Amino acid sequence: MILILIDQHVLMVQLQEMISFCGGVKANAASGMAVHDDCKLKFLELKAKRTYRFIVYKIEEQQKQVVVEKLGEPGQSHDDFAASLPADECRYAIFDFDFVTAENCQKSKIFFIAWSPDTARVRSKMIYASSKDRFKRELDGIQLQSNAEERKREEKNIRLLSVTFHPKLSLDSRFNESVDALANAASGMAVHDDCKLRFLELKAKRTHRFIVYKIEEKQKQVVVEKVGEPVLSYEDFAASLPAEECRYAIYDFDFVTTENCQKSKIFFIAWCPDVAKVRSKMIYASSKDRFKRELDGIQVELQATDPTEMDLDVFKSRVN
Repeated sequence: MILILIDQHVLMVQLQEMISFCGGVKANAASGMAVHDDCKLKFLELKAKRTYRFIVYKIEEQQKQVVVEKLGEPGQSHDDFAASLPADECRYAIFDFDFVTAENCQKSKIFFIAWSPDTARVRSKMIYASSKDRFKRELDGIQLQSNAEERKREEKNIRLLSVTFHPKLSLDSRFNESVDALANAASGMAVHDDCKLRFLELKAKRTHRFIVYKIEEKQKQVVVEKVGEPVLSYEDFAASLPAEECRYAIYDFDFVTTENCQKSKIFFIAWCPDVAKVRSKMIYASSKDRFKRELDGIQVELQATDPTEMDLDVFKSRVN
């Protein structure tokens, strides 16, 4: 009889959690949690530079955003990664999995893990489930997905690509379609990972004053052409734009408000001089919106065909 009462009590607690959360589920399902810039920055560093073995993400419910909880060094193992996942709480995670193919080639795949142990709170499970797709869209480059739940110790190890993986993680070995492949098919122009990485460094850490991007027509992709140090001036930035060729650029513009407050705005500049080739103008114009969507955090846009359309007075007028 006591056991029955305990079970009923547990059920009532779970039911109350579901009811109290019900009002917020619709909002989270529609908009999802906010995603801290550091989540995307660290993922791009893992993807482009392999600077981490894994990343563990946590939802901060009070701030309503996903944040980085832990980073694994490249030398750490899968056991270190598995130990970083709490036994009773949900998490998202990224794991860079190295393996050797049947042809004896060294390769790696980037896994997204949705960690949802049976013992986690119902409210937490619902929050993580409703925000997962929104969060995954921020991490462009995930190759495999795993929905992980607590398993019994007797469960057999899951085998993926002829390599034994951790028994806790149930892996779906089907490849997700590349988001880039679909988007680039529409625009015809790929975006190199370094473009997004440098932009996030400027946005989150202010490690650059400006970034100049160039479209490599043969490779059909946008690449970083030049990065300006924080100490460089607007004149240095203007001089980095070729007089007869189109470019995209990002400029971190510092200014002082009428209340004497120091602030900054991130400008996107579409540089398209009148003397540029018609073909180049068309390529840059048709790829601009696709490229801008990759740079989340642009505050002001300028389109300039000569230096007078993007001088300091123009910058100042756009921030007031």
